[in-house]
Amino acid sequence: MLNLALTETRNFAAKHPASPQLPKNAKIDDYDLRFFDLDFSNSPTLVLSAKLPMASAGSRPFVYYTTVVARLDINGEPVKVFSSVTDTSHLDVFPRLELIDALDADGNGRGDLLFRQYSDTGMNYGLYRVFPYNLEKVFEGGSSL
Repeated sequence: MLNLALTETRNFAAKHPASPQLPKNAKIDDYDLRFFDLDFSNSPTLVLSAKLPMASAGSRPFVYYTTVVARLDINGEPVKVFSSVTDTSHLDVFPRLELIDALDADGNGRGDLLFRQYSDTGMNYGLYRVFPYNLEKVFEGGSSL
């Protein structure tokens, strides 16, 4: 999962040349990994939220934020279902996702993932439904006080 997150972060940095490039020996040390059996199939959904601080020349610290959702394949290897990557200078376009928990929002017996979404203007919430090969946002709103 850490390799998936690092790959997604490198891809994001490559697409945004104004962001600092990751060194070859970059390593994610600050992360939160959680497992859920959202559909009671004994096939876990993995959610990794990671921060990767970078050295910055200015007074404001520069941090990459990566969230990866994956399912395990038949060999036990994580396969990416969804990823969200942003950094401190792109929060106006790409919000940072922080997992709150899994819940059954509509009572159908399947779990959904509730994320707190941080942007440059504030915070709100997003509810995502997990499918085998993708993630679908089913609710967004509920800004903070």
